[in-house]
Amino acid sequence: MNNQVYSVPTTSRVPVTTVNKVLRNTYALLGLLFVFGAGTAWVAQTMHWRIGFWPFLIGIFGFSYLIAKTRNSAWGLLVSFGFAGLLGVVTGANVDMALAQYSNGGHLVTTAFGLTAAIFFGLSAYAMTTKRDFSGWFAFLGVGTIAVVGAFILNYFLQIPALALALSTIVILISSGWIIWQTQQIVRNGQTNYILAATNLMADIFVLFNNLLALLGFGFGSD
Repeated sequence: MNNQVYSVPTTSRVPVTTVNKVLRNTYALLGLLFVFGAGTAWVAQTMHWRIGFWPFLIGIFGFSYLIAKTRNSAWGLLVSFGFAGLLGVVTGANVDMALAQYSNGGHLVTTAFGLTAAIFFGLSAYAMTTKRDFSGWFAFLGVGTIAVVGAFILNYFLQIPALALALSTIVILISSGWIIWQTQQIVRNGQTNYILAATNLMADIFVLFNNLLALLGFGFGSD
């Protein structure tokens, strides 16, 4: 879900000019990645593409590794767009399934998108303005992410719908926590690599959307 390559948090704040530059570069790249990911999602939905669970999982870990290795070079930008494309293909497949499975699939997709945008911008604004320090969340979120990934792999074999829904709920909470933590890393604790920051936030946005769509389909989908 995240490419966690961060230094140990410190209590000192980085210069405001540095923070503003990283934020500007992060959100500029994030916007480009989102447009590219949305484009690949549209293509995947239109072409009815599907990607298997194991290729997806291998792709996520593979791109995470490559982004961490190339984060300080121009290759990191190229890899980040490949990562966004993978997320887009997965999302397009999920959107296509929702449209095919539910008569109100279009409404569910729109609602999931609106909720994702509201959650992301709300949490980002909160992380930038609050006086509370969330640097201690790293260990909790990291362990939670590993546990959830393991549970998803287990449920791939068990195929228990109730467990899948529970995991989607947990993933939404964990992704929300990552958004707060990662934003504060930029604002307070010296994260200056905008490629890492943008790709991590990109992953959180797509994870939020896909899991919100799954929960909305379960609760409000009409056959």
